[in-house]
Amino acid sequence: MAKLYSTVLLFSLFIASCTTIKLTEKEAFNVKRTISPASFENKSYEFEEIEFVSGDSLTLKGWFIKNPIAQGTVLYYGGNGFVMVISYDIIKSIIDQNVNLLVFDYRGYGENPGTASVAGLKTDGLAAYDFLINEKQIDPEKLIIHGHSMGSFIASYVASEREAAGLVLECPITDAKDWTGMLVPWFLKPFVKFEIEPSLLENSNVARITSIEKPLLIFAGDNDQVTPPKMAEKLFEAAKSTDKKLVIIENGGHNDLPQRAEYTNALTEFYRRLFSADRN
Repeated sequence: MAKLYSTVLLFSLFIASCTTIKLTEKEAFNVKRTISPASFENKSYEFEEIEFVSGDSLTLKGWFIKNPIAQGTVLYYGGNGFVMVISYDIIKSIIDQNVNLLVFDYRGYGENPGTASVAGLKTDGLAAYDFLINEKQIDPEKLIIHGHSMGSFIASYVASEREAAGLVLECPITDAKDWTGMLVPWFLKPFVKFEIEPSLLENSNVARITSIEKPLLIFAGDNDQVTPPKMAEKLFEAAKSTDKKLVIIENGGHNDLPQRAEYTNALTEFYRRLFSADRN
């Protein structure tokens, strides 16, 4: 993905060679601090480093964070750049809602063995779900599946294959063809073409969301340059669920929504409603 952005950027600079691009000192650095279980020591959470086996015998590492007053559990599927040790804001935005949380790194990510592939990540997604149900004895009716960006593919896939109380899609992707088309400005489209592998083309959130009836919450940032809000709107319109909500956050980007009050407030309301004992 980084190579793709670089190619498009360089081509844009070549075409618009008379344009001056301002680069500030702040924008020159992409600082990411790492975290560990010790980062949460002063909280009331119980932090467990866990391992589970994916379908083809790969052992994957994750964190199961238990809140003593949890009303339910969230299973989180990160995006392409997600690894646990740089995800403090994401983790905190969820566990502060009085829920348990399972986060993990996909195969080939972080310290995990293996090589990332579409089929492999889908297998990892199901394995994480099955770990919660079988090992942690989590009730599916008290479990919400949450996927960000690329993780929205995994989240919707698992939601279509397993039971859950609800589904959260954050800055989601519709499908590979749609996404690559939005990456390239209209004036460059005659010059830039993509060759997309069939394994990527056959995974469509638009097609999958039409069969998922679970309560659905979709987030988008109106300033997201990676997965533009049009994608979220398209998924919202296509969704079969009659219990669905779309939250587009003003000036929100691709990775900063967990730091916004509108985001945490919407999560709070969604969790409270779905985890309520008398929701039925």
